[in-house]
Amino acid sequence: MWGSVGIFVRTLDTYGYSPLTIVFVRMSIAFVILLVCLCLLKKTSLLRIKLRDLWIFVGTGAASAVLLNLFYSISIVMNSLALASVLLATAPFFVVFLSAPLFREKITLIKVTALFAAFIGCVFSSGIFASGAVFYPPGILIGVLSGLGWAVYNIFSRFALNRGYDSLTINLYSFGLGSIACVPFTDFNVIATSLQTNTGFMSVVLLTHTLFASLLPYILFTYGLNYIESGKASIMGGIEIITAAVIGAIIYSEIPSVIVVVGIALVLFAVFLLNFPRRPVSKS
Repeated sequence: MWGSVGIFVRTLDTYGYSPLTIVFVRMSIAFVILLVCLCLLKKTSLLRIKLRDLWIFVGTGAASAVLLNLFYSISIVMNSLALASVLLATAPFFVVFLSAPLFREKITLIKVTALFAAFIGCVFSSGIFASGAVFYPPGILIGVLSGLGWAVYNIFSRFALNRGYDSLTINLYSFGLGSIACVPFTDFNVIATSLQTNTGFMSVVLLTHTLFASLLPYILFTYGLNYIESGKASIMGGIEIITAAVIGAIIYSEIPSVIVVVGIALVLFAVFLLNFPRRPVSKS
């Protein structure tokens, strides 16, 4: 689902939406939808959090929204789009090596192999070799910080799950606090103008963008953390770039090169490696 973001971003960009205005719209709408659904389903118990745990939700919402989206937006300006996507793909490195001391997740040979296979696959799939990217040290730093922002969401979500919070609770407060964090960077005039000039079309675009770029993928990803390690989940997130490549080929006629196909194969190999069933070692 995250791989489909490009379709909506390109559409909203033509209406003058800045990256953080897009983020504000999708997170605020996601917050309202999720809040209404929880109330209608009489799941209001999921609205309760302990005040001493508020810092966790600030981490999942405000910090990840600003760190990830703000730095990623700057990275796109300072770097090529291909290089920006590759630098964002550094997130699993942060997650794997931070999860070891924080959550005692083992750094195994299989996990490290999958980590590097997925990252190399992301590099190949991004088309960076064909883009003629120019490397600027400040741009590289900003791009890596965007990867750190994505890792922050992953890490703080694990803290919340370990404290017994439901994935829906985590996402509700993440969307709400993330929206607040984006307010200073949001162009409300652009939102109002676009809705006034093309109400029906923009309403559909904003709603579907919210569903596929925030509400459903974040809920599914956070729910998945109940069953797999943070490091593994982050590595498997590399399939987002594959989705983007496939959508680019189908919708925008961006035919992938051989090296892109190799990159896709490497990411799929990493996902397969992490999920391949292993027999327990028998004790004699």
